[in-house]
Parts: sequence; structure tokens; C-alpha cells
Amino acid sequence: MHTPFGGSVVLAQVEHKPWRRRGRLDVIACILREALDWSTKTRLVYRTNLNFRVLGKYLDFLIAKGLVEKAEVRSIVLFRTTEKGRIWLTLYIRLMGLIGELPDQ
Repeated sequence: MHTPFGGSVVLAQVEHKPWRRRGRLDVIACILREALDWSTKTRLVYRTNLNFRVLGKYLDFLIAKGLVEKAEVRSIVLFRTTEKGRIWLTLYIRLMGLIGELPDQ
């Protein structure tokens, strides 16, 4: 994927480290990465290691901000990262690559 700042970034490079608590931005990046293709809420729950309630709150926020879109196909609700969400994810990956691992609080 090409970025608005030149170059390209592989979107699958967001690492999930299960032994540390993730921050909100880490969780958002994980959701956006897992929703690059249309996904059900159940699939996102398992792939992001979040529960339904927490994922629902994040999805509501991401939809309101235009980072994720929601569609219903034959009574199945699906979610997908929008172009704006892909740009956010690309910038997040680049930023994390620049600053590296943040110290624990």
C-alpha cells in the first residue's frame, strides 16, 4: 500500500505481544489490521483477544470516526477497515517504527 507521504508499508507488521497490556492505540491498530478484509464481530473478538463488550465499544468509536465501515449481508453483520483507517494504520506502523517500544509506566 502506498502512503500519502511516499513509499509503501506492509500493514500486517503491527505486532501483538500477549505478555504486556496493550494501550488504546495498540488495540485500535489490532482491530484495523484484522478488519482489512470483511470480518464478523466473532472473528474480530478471537483475532484481537477482546471480549464482545469491549470490541463493540471500539467498533462504535471507529465507525463514528470513519475508520471502519459496517455492512449487513443476509443478516450477517460485517466490518471492514476504510481507506481512512488504512491510512491511520500505516501512519501508526511508521510512527511505532520510528520510536520503537515504549517504556512501561
